[in-house]
Amino acid sequence: MPTSRKPARLVVDANPILSALLGGNARRVFFESGVEEFAVPERVLAEARTYIPTLALKAELAADALELLLTLLPLSPYPEASYRRSIPEATRLIAHRDPGDVPPLALALHLDTPLWTNDRDFARTGVTLFTTAQLLALFFPKHS
Repeated sequence: MPTSRKPARLVVDANPILSALLGGNARRVFFESGVEEFAVPERVLAEARTYIPTLALKAELAADALELLLTLLPLSPYPEASYRRSIPEATRLIAHRDPGDVPPLALALHLDTPLWTNDRDFARTGVTLFTTAQLLALFFPKHS
């Protein structure tokens, strides 16, 4: 569940990264929110890279351009060794739904930091979650 307090640090799941590569609203959060750190498991970054050829075809963009955009995102990669102690708890909480979600959850648990994801599998894990829409509303409220 999100709070109304603006997070200084977020753990990022793959879907906001992929959205940002395609010019989605996630890009605004990355570059205009003032969040100090976007922590990402190295494994999630590698997963995002595997989607680049498919995204490039669908968006009719050069894969090299998307790869360059990925390197420009303000991401702080974390090796698995840095959050290894949180993996058993993350596995208990989410592996039955999606084993691929263990690394971002483990990093969020390790850093005691909210997780930015649009994936509903993370519900009921005890970690504060933010969707892209929630972050946009929090950082860029519409003035009436």
